[in-house]
Amino acid sequence: MNMHKSRYFVLLLGVILAACTAPQPQQAENLSPTMAPTEIEVIIVETETNEENNVETQISTNGSIADVFAAPITAAGEVVIISGQVLDVNGNPLEGAAVEFWQTDLSGVYDHPGDPGTNTRDLGFQFYGTAVTDAEGVYIFRTIQPGRYEPRPPHIHFKVKWNGAELLTSQIYFADVGSEGGTSSGVDTDPLLMSIEQASANDGSVIGLGVFEIVVDTGIGSGSLDLTPRQGEGPYYPVVMVEDYDNDLASTDN
Repeated sequence: MNMHKSRYFVLLLGVILAACTAPQPQQAENLSPTMAPTEIEVIIVETETNEENNVETQISTNGSIADVFAAPITAAGEVVIISGQVLDVNGNPLEGAAVEFWQTDLSGVYDHPGDPGTNTRDLGFQFYGTAVTDAEGVYIFRTIQPGRYEPRPPHIHFKVKWNGAELLTSQIYFADVGSEGGTSSGVDTDPLLMSIEQASANDGSVIGLGVFEIVVDTGIGSGSLDLTPRQGEGPYYPVVMVEDYDNDLASTDN
């Protein structure tokens, strides 16, 4: 008997370039649901398959996604645009969920008073930010690949907040490096690993595109999807109001 699996193809098919000329506001509450000054067309395609308990989010390797972000890049490092969906255990998208990112700069330094190297941090990097999901549960960030610091592999911390509750704290790791221990079991078996695909932006620059799906516990009990594993926030959770920062960590010129 065939089981159903929802396959969400997040296809970034077009952007309104005219909107890219407007500066991005800094306050999160004044931003659009995806925290960017352009519109993105999202198509949801549902198919049948023999597999269950699995939802895939895919993003087209279309460099036009870079046009979502109008501000010039000021951070050092390889630019990465990370997008995905926030879902409940039944695969339903969560609209209005706040996704918080915080991470190191290219040199593996946090903007945090507890980091002994913080005075040497990249002042062109924002270090933290917030994206709010749209009606399809889609979020998007522009950032850089974080630097490593011993003994941790490169990673991005994140939280998900929704309807006044904190639903999840965890971390994203990069498939080409691996998670804790420096080994990679592959994105098919480790839900905290994310692959990066290279693409050319419309201005000719090379960017990385990553897709990371987040499944959270909204209190409805068990479902067809596995929850994204929890991990600690670590000692460097921002001492600022993260919701006051937009989703473009790669630029401080917003």
